[in-house]
Amino acid sequence: MLVYCSSLALDPVGGAQDVIRQIAVWVGKRCRSFIDPERLGHGIRDFNIAGKYHIQSRVSVDDDNSPVYPFLFCAQLSHADEQVSGRRWVMEVGLQQDTPDSEIICTFLLKTDEVSARVTTPIQVTRPRLVQDIVEHCNPSNYTPGLRVKRLDEKSAAAFLIEVEREERSYPIVIISPWRDGKYLVAPERIRSLLIGIADVVAIQQGANTYKIEDILGRRYAAWRGAINIVFKPRRGGKPSYCESILLHPDDLNNLLEEGKSIESEVLAIITHRTNLPYSWQHISLDVVNRKILRRQLGKSIERAKQNNETAEYVALLEEADRELQEKDNEVAILRSDLEETTVEARKLQADIDGLKYALSGRESSTDENTDEVEAITPLREAISAVFKDDPSLEQSLTIISALFPDRVVVLESAYSSARDSIQFRYGSKAFKLLWNLAIGYWEALASGLGDGQAKDVFGHNAFAANESEVLSAAGKSRRTFHYRGRDIEMQKHLKIGVKDSVAETLRVHFEWLSDEQRIVIGYCGKHLDF
Repeated sequence: MLVYCSSLALDPVGGAQDVIRQIAVWVGKRCRSFIDPERLGHGIRDFNIAGKYHIQSRVSVDDDNSPVYPFLFCAQLSHADEQVSGRRWVMEVGLQQDTPDSEIICTFLLKTDEVSARVTTPIQVTRPRLVQDIVEHCNPSNYTPGLRVKRLDEKSAAAFLIEVEREERSYPIVIISPWRDGKYLVAPERIRSLLIGIADVVAIQQGANTYKIEDILGRRYAAWRGAINIVFKPRRGGKPSYCESILLHPDDLNNLLEEGKSIESEVLAIITHRTNLPYSWQHISLDVVNRKILRRQLGKSIERAKQNNETAEYVALLEEADRELQEKDNEVAILRSDLEETTVEARKLQADIDGLKYALSGRESSTDENTDEVEAITPLREAISAVFKDDPSLEQSLTIISALFPDRVVVLESAYSSARDSIQFRYGSKAFKLLWNLAIGYWEALASGLGDGQAKDVFGHNAFAANESEVLSAAGKSRRTFHYRGRDIEMQKHLKIGVKDSVAETLRVHFEWLSDEQRIVIGYCGKHLDF
């Protein structure tokens, strides 16, 4: 299983030998044994240390050990997992330098090999220490993603938006916002150190106006109240300025901490899930270097055969072998390109599907029968008309909220049914205002990271309760439990009007806030339910 892949462009003072020296130092520390950099740099077939660690290296050099350009090198360290039986860790570092004066491309690949499907212990994604060592000692390019934490405020937001949507951008951007107290839930510098070479890290300045930043960037690329937004590279073709994003809300991050998990590891896992495969294709592996060595040996054999006037059949055989190797390399490159295009197209189609679901999920009911567009909007027209007359029914109020706020509110069929049963309710206008505030002020407060204690203020005095005033019986809990997308949700949060045991004068609207969807789900809208 691929755990981590990345790539760095380097310009060390001492050339490739400086990088190989750092690799040798890291391997030595890992194995608690001295590793000779010169021996590592000349190639090691298989070196075993204490029966636990296996070291290999390959290098493209001439007969006198002088580099052959393009210069390729790869070192591999493998060892068994100390805690998990049946799992082996493999770390590879590859180097490529096209000319003696050009920059060095350094690639990293960390993976595990399991003996069978029974090895299922989870892996915490991490960045190998070697990456940081090479960054500190081998002079990475100034264009390296994640080289330093960048800062964002309302003044720089417009320029930042241009960078986000720049079609040539080939790496994700992680946007980290401070909590209300000005502190970050995870240190931006910590995340930057894990993502160097993979993604840029941007921290919103403490005290910056996040509302204004959101106005400039749009909600898709913004972050606020401690949230972390991961914005992937622009989608190519059709919509070059569209970038997929994943927003981790403060509730999500706090849940990770409560579960004993690391926020930075979760961010790294989300990003490497997208980036590992493309980086693995670029990796300078032992196989890549071996193929380079083999092709060079084939080329030299062909030249010797021609110079020694050996049989034409032998020369033809060598040339055919060389040609087949080249064709296989070309085939692999084409297949990888096709796979990448297919992956991009699949993500585009999935985004389109999600967009349609998003637009249609305001009301969970079948609309197959309503093929006539005019018939479909007639209830909405009547509902709006009733609002203007200060006399909307509960069902009409729900219809308006569902139609105008499909991205914020889901009204279940159970809510519509209970609203129809409460057709005698007298205070329709007051109920509509509560639902309106639920979809606007309350939703915006929760979406920005506030809790019920502050969000409830939008309803006024004694119009909202986070739970019931009495202990619920089993039947009472069942009455307040509603089915949504394959799961049962108990909804004790409710809006309330009146206290009498009267359908005409008392109303309860039971709902729940789903932080993972950033939506309010309304399950009931009618008379007071028994405890």
